[in-house]
Amino acid sequence: MLNRFSGSYRKSLGHGSTMTLIREATEDDNDALNELQKKCPMGTNLVLGVDSSPDYFARSRPFKDWHVLVAVENGTIVGSAAYAISDTCIEGKQLKTAYEYGFIVDPLHRRKGIGEKLQRHIEQVVLEKDVDILHLDILEDNTPSTSLFSKLGFEKVKDCTTFSLMPYKKQKTAPRANIRSMGEADVDGVTNLINETYRNYNFFASYQPKDFLESLRRMPHFDFHNILILEDNGDIKACLGYWNYNKVRRYIVRQLNWKLKTQTYLIRLFGLFTKMPHVPKNGEPLLSYNLTIMAYRSPESLTELIRNIINIALENKINFIHATVDPNNPIAAVLSQFRHTSHKTYFFTKSLRQERLPNLGERKLYIDATEM
Repeated sequence: MLNRFSGSYRKSLGHGSTMTLIREATEDDNDALNELQKKCPMGTNLVLGVDSSPDYFARSRPFKDWHVLVAVENGTIVGSAAYAISDTCIEGKQLKTAYEYGFIVDPLHRRKGIGEKLQRHIEQVVLEKDVDILHLDILEDNTPSTSLFSKLGFEKVKDCTTFSLMPYKKQKTAPRANIRSMGEADVDGVTNLINETYRNYNFFASYQPKDFLESLRRMPHFDFHNILILEDNGDIKACLGYWNYNKVRRYIVRQLNWKLKTQTYLIRLFGLFTKMPHVPKNGEPLLSYNLTIMAYRSPESLTELIRNIINIALENKINFIHATVDPNNPIAAVLSQFRHTSHKTYFFTKSLRQERLPNLGERKLYIDATEM
């Protein structure tokens, strides 16, 4: 089988008497990366164990030009990071960007600068590929990552909001609404609607129908069936996808933060009298959908699609439906209508070519679900 990761970028970096090799991951690294990820739970207050088996690289496959790196010491993988390169529009300029994600370091090898070595290697490689801007997102309680990337020259552009809707009772839906799954004949209409919704958003590149189809085909465990459209007299008024992310990565609750602990207590209390959402306990899986392909002509049409997806989630015993948006995006007001918990997600950028973008945080940001 052709090796997708057969890159030649290698760099030996010393730390005392130990040499660290940074190279591109190969398919043969899959099992080792899955084991490393299990040692590296996410979060500091809300702590989640992560398991991407059997395919560690499924997280990356939605991107067109992606790369997973590994840090190796004495033949053992002790860290990893990833990036995906794309062309996008920022402040009216067509720029090449690299989205960074998936930084993990073996707990036994922390405080050795491995994360910084991985970052330096990424910057060296993407500069050679004419990348202008690096960007990444960090959860509000992830103080170590915030400190590391701030030290490495990243600047926080905006506080975004991650909404986690809590399905717990069937939603009343409009009886005459023409809602159905998307088909290939809808590609042009959906593509136009997405382009209209996010025109003038930073980090959004307009879709061509062919590009949109290719992006769907790259997403594992996702197809037309997972996209609902609301139609009126042949005109698509809204579209909304729900991605069963449990098939890409599984999350196990290890520790709840104070907000969820409080909500869990209240939910159990009120649950004695009425139906309430289920919040997983320690050791239980956190089952979730990620909302994607969100576009609309009116907030009411999008609201109707969300109601339908909540009902689908309820049938499948899903705990949360996640969506990360710019707080100034009108979709934030739509999501806030539903029972939810929320947290901040910091959006960081770094310019590699001294691009002057002083007002980057003022224009609304497009947040791609595949990046979250």
